[in-house]
Amino acid sequence: MSKRITLKLIIIGFLGLLLWIPLLLEQGVIYERMSYRDQVIRDIASKWTGRQTITGPVAIIPWQLDYSESVWDDKLKTYRQVNKKKQGRYLLLPNQFTADTEISNSTRSRGIYQIPVYNGTIAMAGKFSNQPLLKFKKQIEEKNKGQLSWGQANLTLMISDMRGIVSEPESEWGGKPIQFTPGSAINSAPQGIQAEVSGWSDNLAEQITFSIDMQFKGMEKLLITPVGANSAITMKSDWPHPSFTGRHLPTSYEISEQGFSAQWNTSPFSGDLDSVLNDCQRNNYCDFSAHAIGAEFIDPVDMYSQAERSIKYGLLFIAVTFMLFFLFEVLKKLQIHPIQYGMVGLALALFYLLLVSLSEHIDFIWAYIIATIACCTLLGGYLSAVLQSRSRGYWFSAGIAGLYALLYMIISSEDFALLMGTLLIFITLAVGMMTTRKVDWYQLNQKPQSLANDMPETEDTAAERNSQ
Repeated sequence: MSKRITLKLIIIGFLGLLLWIPLLLEQGVIYERMSYRDQVIRDIASKWTGRQTITGPVAIIPWQLDYSESVWDDKLKTYRQVNKKKQGRYLLLPNQFTADTEISNSTRSRGIYQIPVYNGTIAMAGKFSNQPLLKFKKQIEEKNKGQLSWGQANLTLMISDMRGIVSEPESEWGGKPIQFTPGSAINSAPQGIQAEVSGWSDNLAEQITFSIDMQFKGMEKLLITPVGANSAITMKSDWPHPSFTGRHLPTSYEISEQGFSAQWNTSPFSGDLDSVLNDCQRNNYCDFSAHAIGAEFIDPVDMYSQAERSIKYGLLFIAVTFMLFFLFEVLKKLQIHPIQYGMVGLALALFYLLLVSLSEHIDFIWAYIIATIACCTLLGGYLSAVLQSRSRGYWFSAGIAGLYALLYMIISSEDFALLMGTLLIFITLAVGMMTTRKVDWYQLNQKPQSLANDMPETEDTAAERNSQ
């Protein structure tokens, strides 16, 4: 292979790496715009309310154990009985729990950004069983040979952002109205509401019912913890693009242009809340977040994430274009200057910045189309001169448009992105191998036809030739 070809390949490779710099700068712009959007989300959350997680209700029943213990008396040289007391709290979750939620979605705007917010109502109901209390009492009395008594019980409902409670909940306990007040009886979950409920005793009915109806608001995401041994949660919303999240996916759901509805069902075998209750009782630390379920109200077309995914293929597209350029130069014996390679590479790199700036004001698909048309038109006009043929230039730009169409398919299909990207590289390599299979690389010492030699003869050049 001639030294000229080798040097040309080295220069082209260096240019490709050099064009990585504007791609990295554009990627930095994307991250900066994403941080601006996140700041807008925080600003709106500070004035509206944040993401909501509703957990409960949890019944907290204080207990006191009166017992006697034999203590050695040094003066009397004998054992004597001393009365002692031991206190604690027992946390009880519902045996049955249902929650029916209806969400009305809207958006809040700040500049060019729109953030989804919602208003909602939730109707919770269920039953508490006193059987765990009786079992606990029997165990601790037999162990300590004492008498256990129950104190004033407290019903706590944990809410991640108290500002989201629109009005006082309408609640009943055992068929009688109860009144919630701000605060939580659980130290690790200070955000919430609580209400005193009838004390627990051995004569308490085996099942006691409750109901809590509440209006609330939030933004972006709603999670509900299925606190019951058997739980059934339904959620209805007019947002057509939910992303179900949490420990369990819905048992059933329907999604349409008018919104979605979903239902979750959990059992004692799938809930596994015993470990959380153990931490609550031993360390007074309750973290139900890992067990919450719900939905996130997402934007189906996140312009920044799609632009960030597309720019990852920027260097690959520049490499493919440079390879086709080089093959055209070798096969057609045209001389293309490295500066011209660089101009084409800069136009390809500018595509992504144009895409981001347009997508902030119009739909992403239209921003992509406009950016593609703008760059391909620019390249078509430029390459018509570089390749000394208008048809060659626009055919080449049409090929680049095809590459951008393939790129859109790649960023729109997460499942097949790797496959399509790999096929692009393979097909490009195959085209290069097939078109150059008969090229004698050792005989490429002949200087390619320069652009100046192919320029049409003017009157001045003809007169100069005749004078010679």
